[in-house]
Amino acid sequence: MNKDIRYFAQKTIITLSFPPFTYLFRKAYDLSIAIAVLLLKRVEGVLAIYLRRGAAKNEITYGISDIDLLVLIDEEDKEKQAVRTIKERITLTYNKLSRFIPLLGEVEKEFGIYSASEFFELYRDYDFYKYRFNEGKHTWKLLFGQDMVKKLPELQAEELYLPATEELKVWWPLINTELSPDSAYPRFKRKDLWYKAISEVSKVYLLIFQGENIQRRETALREVRKYLPYEERCCVNRVQGYPKHLTSKEDLIPDELMKLFIELSGKVVNEMEKKVYGGSEGRKAVINAPNYRDLIWDSNVLSLIEKLEKHVKQELEPFLDYIALIPQVEFNMDILLNSDIDSLDLVLVENELIPVQKLKWFNSFLEEALPKQQVEPFITDGTIALSLRAKRPERCIKSPKRCPLFFSFLTRAPLKLSPVPVEMNGEPTEFALPPGFLEKFVPTRLAQIDRIVSDKHVYRMKTLDFLRFFWATARTKLLSYQLGSNRVCIPITSKQILEELMEFSPKDMPWLNDLHVEYTKELLGKESEAYRYISSSVAFLNAM
Repeated sequence: MNKDIRYFAQKTIITLSFPPFTYLFRKAYDLSIAIAVLLLKRVEGVLAIYLRRGAAKNEITYGISDIDLLVLIDEEDKEKQAVRTIKERITLTYNKLSRFIPLLGEVEKEFGIYSASEFFELYRDYDFYKYRFNEGKHTWKLLFGQDMVKKLPELQAEELYLPATEELKVWWPLINTELSPDSAYPRFKRKDLWYKAISEVSKVYLLIFQGENIQRRETALREVRKYLPYEERCCVNRVQGYPKHLTSKEDLIPDELMKLFIELSGKVVNEMEKKVYGGSEGRKAVINAPNYRDLIWDSNVLSLIEKLEKHVKQELEPFLDYIALIPQVEFNMDILLNSDIDSLDLVLVENELIPVQKLKWFNSFLEEALPKQQVEPFITDGTIALSLRAKRPERCIKSPKRCPLFFSFLTRAPLKLSPVPVEMNGEPTEFALPPGFLEKFVPTRLAQIDRIVSDKHVYRMKTLDFLRFFWATARTKLLSYQLGSNRVCIPITSKQILEELMEFSPKDMPWLNDLHVEYTKELLGKESEAYRYISSSVAFLNAM
């Protein structure tokens, strides 16, 4: 649908959201759901269809809310390729439906397709899905087939503390659009987003602080006010009125809303870490902080630093303690999303919350100044860090226990902003990991690695994507050999990983060194022959 036509249609529907029009709008949703179920259930292999999220709880904002569906596939007696074919047929059917039914959202965002085994594995292994699917046990509506959601294991409130904080990573990228220099969301869309975001963080707050597993947004906003200081209560009151005044020009104050979301998120994450991790510490970890010459392979990064010093002093200095440029190191569950090797985080360490307009300026500056080497900006007060670009939800919010390496780099050996970066001394830095940190991530990542490298689709990856995957995978494999030790050494850059791999397997030293040379060329956008090493790299990973 044309953008202008869609805007006009949405605003008209929002303006007419009162009886008898709401009755007609409700019927339009019901009819859309019925048609979608009728056509989707005809696809052979469909086991169950669910209605979820706002539509399932009757929390619909007419003109804005999409219909969220989830389809489960019966995989019994079927091979992987057969299951894949069923998913493709379902996706094709859904895409055809969405062309004629605007209420059906984008397939990537609003539509879920899983085999039964995938569904249970996601619930078991991924905190985000654990929280979302557990919500499904209480609110999803079965529209067709077998009720598999009821078979998910029951969880106690304390088992949801950590998974619940993953929900924040959904909403921060959405409200983060307020910081984008080219943000073009209409006011009613922004109000709706803020209402949902503050409601969801309130639900997480009530779960972790009060043990209350509240499902409805309005109830969460009403209840959370009891536990907040006066200023935050006033902001929540304003947010509560948004659904009834979406098109009005008053009450949308981004600075206050951003402050409320960040402060609630910080409280939630800190309390979660106290309850989940307590004061106990796990094994010791050692990192060799890389020299900046090993960290920065793109000379344009140095140019960026020089520009930053001048401009940040003019615009942001009163709000900052310092700025640090640190290496990215990720241990997220989905290894294919971990393009962290030889990438950097640019961290603004705040002493006062930076106004939205200032952050918008900063993002605008970065749009023009960022080099080829991946640099992702964050803000932090030392207790929670939030990405200012938030293009990868899985890593957009960080906290000390969930991301110990990030905060260890930040507090122990930052590259503080200066015309020429301060060299890290390269000496080993030791810190404590949370209990079970590596034991949780490494085995799951290893299982994923084995599945990926045994699948022929691995050869279809772009060369640079594969090489980033190779270094991240090799790091995980190297760490797996240290799980029995009380003290682990974590390699940071591809060069450090290369050195450990050559020590691990001296006979492979020549080709591994050549691989790294060609990989560096790929990073710089130069012509390389890195593709020649993909088969040997896959074989090497399988043999580790």
